[in-house]
Amino acid sequence: MNLLKTLRETALAVLPVCAIVCILAFTIAPLETALIGEFLFGSSLVIIGLSFFLTGAELGIIPAGSYLGAALTRSRKILLILGSGFVIGFFITIAEPDLHILGSQVQEISEGITANSLILSISLGIAVFLLLALARVVFHISFRFLIIAGYAAVFAAASRITPEFVAVAFDSGGATTGPMTVPFIIALGIGVSAVREDKSALEDSFGFTGIASIGPILAVALLGLLRAPQKAALAAETALSVAVETPGFFAELLHRIPKTAAHVFLALAPIACIILLFQIFFMKLPPKQTRKIAFGFFYAWLGLVFFFTGTETAFVPAGRAIGSILGASESSWILIPLGCLLGAIVVCAEPAIWVLTEQVEEISAGNIRKPVLLTALALGVAAAVGLSMFRILEGFSIWLLLLPFYGAALGLTFVTPRLFTAIAFDSGGVASGPMASTFILSLAIGAASSSGGNPGTDGFGVIALIAATPLVTIQLLGILYQRSEDRVLAAGQKSKEALR
Repeated sequence: MNLLKTLRETALAVLPVCAIVCILAFTIAPLETALIGEFLFGSSLVIIGLSFFLTGAELGIIPAGSYLGAALTRSRKILLILGSGFVIGFFITIAEPDLHILGSQVQEISEGITANSLILSISLGIAVFLLLALARVVFHISFRFLIIAGYAAVFAAASRITPEFVAVAFDSGGATTGPMTVPFIIALGIGVSAVREDKSALEDSFGFTGIASIGPILAVALLGLLRAPQKAALAAETALSVAVETPGFFAELLHRIPKTAAHVFLALAPIACIILLFQIFFMKLPPKQTRKIAFGFFYAWLGLVFFFTGTETAFVPAGRAIGSILGASESSWILIPLGCLLGAIVVCAEPAIWVLTEQVEEISAGNIRKPVLLTALALGVAAAVGLSMFRILEGFSIWLLLLPFYGAALGLTFVTPRLFTAIAFDSGGVASGPMASTFILSLAIGAASSSGGNPGTDGFGVIALIAATPLVTIQLLGILYQRSEDRVLAAGQKSKEALR
């Protein structure tokens, strides 16, 4: 992958969000000049960071995942495949940038959940469900069975926890499967499925991310069951102060960069060690390929350092500030159309979405075109963010939105072509990435704080809805696609009969 090309694509994806923020900052949500400057500087770091990270993913992470999946399957050792999936799932999730952003936002405003407990619980959840996803391919287990059983367990646990844990649990499912885990999980799944070489191998190469997304929700729900109910009420003035207090920006930047660099190194080191061990004992790649993977990891490390620095020092504060101002204004209703607009833009800017749609188009031999898939996702996510903003202003329970969405999604699995069902649940996991976890979630927390609501129950949950809507949208697209195929086949059959 060309770094300059990636830089241009990332800039085109992020700049629309920057333009919207600037328009708001100079019109209905006035920000201090210093904060606008810091946001623009942070946005440039985000663009640079995502560009390096995606280049690194292309060079090292995706090939390593694919080689590792193929090596695991060639070994024909079931315990090795499942055990490796568990270990890889755990450590790759710890390195996920979206998860760290969510963890820091939850810890910042919640008294009941720490970032470390959240990250470890979610990583364990991903590990267990990635193991199940691999077992599905190896033992030919029904995708629908795993999805329905997994979400039944999720709703059973979530129905017994406090509303604060419900919102964070469902947000975790969407935030965890981001630019680090998705490429690796997809590549790992393709590697494992490709070696099987039977008729259903193509369909089984999808669905890994969808199954893995259940793990974080169930893990946080169980964490909520184990912990004594604690007050997670969030102080509106706390979030607001975070948004406007930005003293010593560059001093803070210089202080944060070394800590972030060390943090990212420690997060990436375990998965790099696992790949090294597989290289020594199983993969045995040539030196040229090994060097490319090593460079890929270096690029990924560098990109994540830039990305975290940009989001934590500028992107998140700006989102909080705008949300707070709009939520407290007399025209707070503007959050709803603004949410729809941001949802449509952000989903097209998510790197994981581009990875998924390209692979879907390639593997389906062009039958599922990338523009169609992107349009369906954009419409679904726009509706999700708009509904989330409506919920923040009205303050009703997130269950009133989650139950219809997930009920419809699980019901559609019985009438949707299997391939589209797997893609839909994969899309739900990848629709919410770094842009949603940083700007939209910050905007929602700020709006919930200033509009008189509880950010713990009202602000959180927006990522969950972003992740839920593609489950319905893509499956409906699959039904329409199937009907179109049936009509073409029927017309062809009639033509043959007419010629006889």
